[in-house]
Amino acid sequence: MEIYMLYNDNVSMGYLIIEDLRRPLNENELQLLPFRTMDEEDIDDIKNTIKIDIVLDGDDYSSEERGIFEEFAMDLVDGKPHCAYLCKTHVNEKFFYELPVVPGPADYQKLLELVKSGFNISDHIFEHEHLMHLSQD
Repeated sequence: MEIYMLYNDNVSMGYLIIEDLRRPLNENELQLLPFRTMDEEDIDDIKNTIKIDIVLDGDDYSSEERGIFEEFAMDLVDGKPHCAYLCKTHVNEKFFYELPVVPGPADYQKLLELVKSGFNISDHIFEHEHLMHLSQD
């Protein structure tokens, strides 16, 4: 599980969540494009699913900007031929309005629930000061 805050010119734009589901595609996911158009043999080759969620603070981002977020996310994952990638964009202004300046584990759990992740932070108790904070210009 990786969570990144997206910034542009020192302004928070949203979060990027990358989750290794460690399972093949389920029946609902197989109905999504491009999977529903793939041959059964190609589907059988998929052994793992990587879920990428982009959570934005508003609808005012162009498709080009959203594409940049997706491209950035794909650059972060180690692409393997046996993996399927699911990428979804969410908009939730209320979450960002209620988010404290320095988010804690409970806030990250709310973020994961927003994207319907099965990951439970409380199962992986950690000290907030041990989180890795990275930045990239």
